[in-house]
Amino acid sequence: MDTFQFFLLLGMALALGVVAYRLLVHKVVVPEGFTTLLYRQGRFVRVLAPGAHWVLRPGYGTQQVDMRQRYLTVPGQEVLSQEQVGLKVSLAVRFAVAEPEPALHRVQNYTEALYLAVQLVLREEVGRHPLEELVSGRISLGQRMRERVADAVRAFGLSVEEVEVKDVMLPPELRRAFAESLKAKKEAQAALEKARGESAALRNLANASRLVEQHPSLLDLRMLQTLSGASTTPGNTFVLGVGAELSPRLRKRPAAGGEPIPPSEEDKPETT
Repeated sequence: MDTFQFFLLLGMALALGVVAYRLLVHKVVVPEGFTTLLYRQGRFVRVLAPGAHWVLRPGYGTQQVDMRQRYLTVPGQEVLSQEQVGLKVSLAVRFAVAEPEPALHRVQNYTEALYLAVQLVLREEVGRHPLEELVSGRISLGQRMRERVADAVRAFGLSVEEVEVKDVMLPPELRRAFAESLKAKKEAQAALEKARGESAALRNLANASRLVEQHPSLLDLRMLQTLSGASTTPGNTFVLGVGAELSPRLRKRPAAGGEPIPPSEEDKPETT
């Protein structure tokens, strides 16, 4: 056998080997955010991480699982409160697959299993609390539900990150009653604030009156302050008539070319 024949046979053997390899092995590419379960003859072998993997064809199979976070919307559910009052509650659940093997092997459909767990926990939690607490404390209700739902679905590989109460829908007659109650509370609060403001204004007036009685000259200063502020506004004209009867200081000054004006009774000092 010469050299040419040897290399020819070698090339044919390599080509047959590549063909056989391609027939027996195939490439599996797992994208980021996903994982793939590898099976042999229907039995689970291992989890394939994101990246490229070479897998034997005969007897092997794969199944891809989405590991990204997603939302499950639970529309209005008819539930009863502690007082046996019917209401509708809608929820949004944020979850992700934490362990792909139990998520696919322990339940037929992990999304439906999560949906059922949320419904059962919602009925139990709403039935434990009065209606007023449910309406006013929706965030705490979502937190309590998240803890219970997370414990329930952890067995089949799910991780519940958040349960948010989207809406609590009451019967029409209860909505009207709550609206009237809220309106009455707001009106009472506004009346109380108005009364407090009026009381504060009266206290300020009483304090000002006492200061004027103790220091009559404050009236003159107030008048000058008013004139000073009005003078900065164009177009205003003030005509003031200030006589001796308007100012305690003027009443005590002597009249021009005559005797001093005697003080009135209110200006006389008290004697003991």
